[in-house]
Amino acid sequence: MNTLVQDTHRQTTSKEYKFRELRVYASTEWLADNKKKYRQVFDRHDTTYIYTELSFYNKRFDDIDWDVNVELKCFSLKKGKKELCALSFERKVSKYDNIVYIREGWGNKTLGAFWKKGTYYWEAWIEGEKVGTKYFYIEDAGREITAYENPYVEVTSIKLYEGPYDDIPLPERIYYKTFSSEESRYIYVELMLENLSLVKHWQCELFIKFYNDARELKGQIIKLQKIEKETIYIQFTAGWGSNVRGSWRKDRYTAEVVFMDSYLQ
Repeated sequence: MNTLVQDTHRQTTSKEYKFRELRVYASTEWLADNKKKYRQVFDRHDTTYIYTELSFYNKRFDDIDWDVNVELKCFSLKKGKKELCALSFERKVSKYDNIVYIREGWGNKTLGAFWKKGTYYWEAWIEGEKVGTKYFYIEDAGREITAYENPYVEVTSIKLYEGPYDDIPLPERIYYKTFSSEESRYIYVELMLENLSLVKHWQCELFIKFYNDARELKGQIIKLQKIEKETIYIQFTAGWGSNVRGSWRKDRYTAEVVFMDSYLQ
């Protein structure tokens, strides 16, 4: 009798979901594989709404439909913690969806009207349980980024070198443009930037992408670093590959750096 009661209790209290991820984005453009342009750093002049994407695994997949209660909250950490919004709603989870995506946003349709420089975060709750937190940052260099002007950084140099997983100290690096497909392990990008926004500290987010000649994405590294004010030069290194030689085939590869949704030239 006691065993039966315990089993029944376990069935009624088991979760029908498993948290997967909480992400942030600003562009509503749909990308391949049901993705968005996920970022953590945004420029004030180019921002209207900031969205969050909650995803979780459906444990009742291919079984039954069910209803879920979700609450998404956004907080500002400017001059203390302040709640900006609390979005609560019920959603029906289809038995045909293995992964469930819930997307909501907050802001103003006018560029630069709502979000100001500072630190913020989204918080996700499912059935009264907090499942995830994701921070994001709004930056302001005084003027907007254009195709001709970047008020945050200027590229000083981009170099490539080969090395192991643990990287190579700066004095020991040997820079190449052509690498051996049989001997190469990780191909590293060494990026030197000049900081043009010296009067305030700010968050720098870089996406270093490696493509083969067919423009297929071989790998991506995301770097997020706080830049202290009056820092003149910023250096980043990021590598992709394997400690097992031979993961790079004979091909023409490209390493590209994306900053604030634009390529660094």
